[in-house]
Parts: sequence; C-alpha cells; structure tokens
Amino acid sequence: MSDTVPTYVKPSGGMVLPFAGLLPGIPSQPSAPAVEQPSTWSFVDRDTDKPKTVTCMPGCVLDHSTDIGAPRYPGDIWCQAPRQDVTLPVNSNGKPEEYRVLSSTLNVRPFDEKLSARLPFVSLEIIDDHWIEDLDPDGLETVIRTLGERLEDLRQAHADLVRTRAEYIARAGR
Repeated sequence: MSDTVPTYVKPSGGMVLPFAGLLPGIPSQPSAPAVEQPSTWSFVDRDTDKPKTVTCMPGCVLDHSTDIGAPRYPGDIWCQAPRQDVTLPVNSNGKPEEYRVLSSTLNVRPFDEKLSARLPFVSLEIIDDHWIEDLDPDGLETVIRTLGERLEDLRQAHADLVRTRAEYIARAGR
C-alpha cells in the first residue's frame, strides 16, 4: 500500500478529475504565512474639499476609522507601529515614581510640511513625555551610539560598585 495520495482519484460519477477527493486537512504543499498588506483608504482634504488617498505604513496599528471619508487636515494624518514601553522608578520629588524611559515609536506623516516626516522615522521618548523627534536612520544611529557609550560607562560603574562593595563588606567583617 502506498503512503501517497494519488494525483487522480475517481469520484462517484466515474469521471477522473485531477486532485479531486484529496484528504481534507492535508496540504499538498506547505503554506506560507499570510503577509498583511498595508491598508489604503481616503479622507477629504479639509483645505481643498478633495479626496486624498493614504496607504498606511507597514505595521501601522492606528485606528483610522474616524478619518476614512471624513474632512481632515492632511498634516493631521499619520501612522504608527506598536511601541514597547519600559518604566523605571525615578525620584524627581523625594518619592520614586514609575516613568516611561527610552520608549520609541516608528511613525510616518505622509502629508507633513516637513518632507523628512513623509518617510518613516523614529521618535524616542527619553523619559515620560520628553522626546527626541523625527529621527532618520542616521540620527537614530547617532542616538544609539551615544547611549551605547553611556551604557559602557554604566557597565564600568557596575564593575566598580561590585568591587567596592566586596571590599567594604570584607573590611567591615560582615
């Protein structure tokens, strides 16, 4: 007995059809994951009363349902990918509070007056609502390099802390 499904099977009517009657649930070839296409939609330009078409940036998670077909200023249209937030307890007034730090958003504003914002860019939230905005790839690389240098300094501070603590505990006889 063969372990393969025949190329031709005979349906009950006697006629031979290619691939008819293949077992359901057994794909003939592996299926590729579906690639989600960016949505395309239109709004009415509030300045000109004419429709404008927008194709969302890949990965856009904003709900544009209230923009579709509605009068909008073109500069108010934008797309954003999901953001990953991290918080740390920051003491700014004598009591530590959780603040978002080093959060980034990938955005595009397709009709912005600044041409650079019409291409995807990153805005980096340094700490709760304090941003470095509209970073192109080179600008973001500069920030990453700067923070990387600070990270090396923090690693050195950590090594110094571990060494100093161990010496302190040894001297104190703890």
